[in-house]
Amino acid sequence: MKRAAWLWAAVFLLALGVALPVTAQTKITWWHWNTPERQQHLDPLIARFEQETGITVERLMVPWAELKERIILAAAGGTAPDVVAVSSEWANELFFLQIFEDLNPYIERDATFDYEDVIPSAMEMWQSRDGQQFAFPFDLDISVVFYNRALFNEAGMPYPDDTMTWDSMYEMAKRLTVDTDGDGLPDQYGFANGHSYWATYVWANGGDLLTEDGTRSALGTPAAREALEFWKAISQPDVNMAWGEASRFGYPHPPAAFAGGRIALYPIGAWAPSAFFRDSATGQWLVDFDATHMPISRAGQRSNYGGGQGMGVLATSSNKEAAFEFVKFLASEEVQTVSGRDLGQFPIRRSIALSDAFIVPGEPPDNKAVYVEAAAYARTYPKVPNWAEVFDVMNTQVADFVADRRSLSEIIENINNIVPAILSRATQ
Repeated sequence: MKRAAWLWAAVFLLALGVALPVTAQTKITWWHWNTPERQQHLDPLIARFEQETGITVERLMVPWAELKERIILAAAGGTAPDVVAVSSEWANELFFLQIFEDLNPYIERDATFDYEDVIPSAMEMWQSRDGQQFAFPFDLDISVVFYNRALFNEAGMPYPDDTMTWDSMYEMAKRLTVDTDGDGLPDQYGFANGHSYWATYVWANGGDLLTEDGTRSALGTPAAREALEFWKAISQPDVNMAWGEASRFGYPHPPAAFAGGRIALYPIGAWAPSAFFRDSATGQWLVDFDATHMPISRAGQRSNYGGGQGMGVLATSSNKEAAFEFVKFLASEEVQTVSGRDLGQFPIRRSIALSDAFIVPGEPPDNKAVYVEAAAYARTYPKVPNWAEVFDVMNTQVADFVADRRSLSEIIENINNIVPAILSRATQ
């Protein structure tokens, strides 16, 4: 009788949206790509979570480049973890393999978490076209335009601000690309597109990548064509430092070249300053920089790519309730504070992203609140099967256009001929 009464009470509490306590000594596994240096900031918090909940979290670090394939193999072999860190770069593929548990039922009956505090675009990033919440956000990768204040000062030019347009950004980049030694090669570049996405310019101009039904390319529209023309212009060597050009100055990549004073304008994610613009040994900033919004298109809009890291619960998990509790914990105020303050990541909670934990007084960029503002116009790639293959085709063709190997009409025709077959194959 007591057991029956407990079961009826449990049903009643679930109906009211009250989370039930997880059975003591539950064990879950979590795969992530944090380095030991980064993980050490989270481990004390996880230890407290384990003590308070009775959930033991076994942690395994898997390199980012290997994690997707490891998850696929583990899911097929019945050895998958309960929770896994997933990247917006490849999570879409895993969703269509039905690897993730839909978190909507858990969210709907949960009354313990402040979902209103989560930046809306962060949640939308991990939702399928039919509304499944296949992962929960952990951090955001939202691009803004960083600029080197010293280079603008030397040129006697005003700093870029939220009125910057495509055309004014191009003119700035043109003026700030300088050949100082007369050898015919720039020694200072106005721009670098190493972490830019041509798709964001298409979106900003009112275009799209696929048609609304997700069956064909949409790059042939006037808005998309105009955006691709601008992308070609801003990607030329008279304004843009190509990725390989950084080595000419002794830098491994353009972000390091920006920190070294060789680039004036660089769109890149909010994680970049802590990763590239600061001396890891001394903590000193290597460059005098600030940040502003992505430029306004000729259609009067902005856009950027919304990426980041999410946490997925595996559909094969035998401890889904405990796994969801851990996912919520990783999105909690205390963990998000550590993520923003100590790991330099863009928190997914608005209250933390606008607090001193992330916008540290006296620490650059001065306009760090722009990250949160930019999240409002962030978009994600289409959630369709075989998107990675489709995007690879589009990227190859756009690169041919930028390099003058094909005309814009030629690459759009090629894309129109190839993409529908890829998309239709995925539904057969």
